[in-house]
Amino acid sequence: MKPTKKQLINYIEDKKLAAKKFGVSERTIIRWMQSYEIYKPKFNYGCGKLNMEKAIKIRKLYNKGCTKKELSERYKVTFSTISRIIHNVNYSVKSMANINVVYNPNWEES
Repeated sequence: MKPTKKQLINYIEDKKLAAKKFGVSERTIIRWMQSYEIYKPKFNYGCGKLNMEKAIKIRKLYNKGCTKKELSERYKVTFSTISRIIHNVNYSVKSMANINVVYNPNWEES
């Protein structure tokens, strides 16, 4: 059974202990806290060793042929951190693409 907001606030700093107390997973505790708006994850989080400028450089180097392993060794971060940067999960850059659609009522499909 889902605890009250008042009960969960006491565990805001120790989600593992809350999971143990309520007999659920830590992920369930986080979902409950989010539903009560007492837990707000960081948006666009990333590794403390990197920043947006380095992430952009990592993407450029990867596109020029550097491997994820080489990049992880060069920046002294994990392979998965590099992978998340390359796949635009961490330090994400919004696309600037514009798409225009024009409706032509006279167009006939052949």
